[in-house]
Amino acid sequence: MMRKLSLLTLLFALCFTSCNQDDKEPEFNVLGYWTLIDMKSYWAVDEVPMDIDFEEKYIFNDDGTFIKFSNKIKGMGELLQVPMQALGKYQKLDEAHTNPDVVHTFELIFETNPQMAANCGEGNMEVVTITRDNKLINMTWAACDGPGYIYSKRGRLF
Repeated sequence: MMRKLSLLTLLFALCFTSCNQDDKEPEFNVLGYWTLIDMKSYWAVDEVPMDIDFEEKYIFNDDGTFIKFSNKIKGMGELLQVPMQALGKYQKLDEAHTNPDVVHTFELIFETNPQMAANCGEGNMEVVTITRDNKLINMTWAACDGPGYIYSKRGRLF
């Protein structure tokens, strides 16, 4: 009798835990370290992968601030030995996405080193998105035929 009661209790426990494991949409979170893993040119008919000859990463903090590190020098030249860094604030934009792969969009405002903002040379702002495959995409340069930058939380660090 005790064995049947134990088996029944175990069966109910398994049933309740499996019911709590609903098919939930994964949580997409900007917080943490994002490292550049890919660059693509989107001005051609097809996406064209590009060689990455520098390292870049973002760190997003839960207080609405970010840090961007890069050892890239604009134009031709050697890479920086000590990466430049820029500090700023970010905010989530509430907008409807026409691309079903985009989950969130964030606006980044650079408070230091605005020249590090990957844009068409206009101001101190970038716009990044998080996709369903958990990539951080910066397409701000695409408006002036620049590359798209793709970051991952699993990329290499400096």
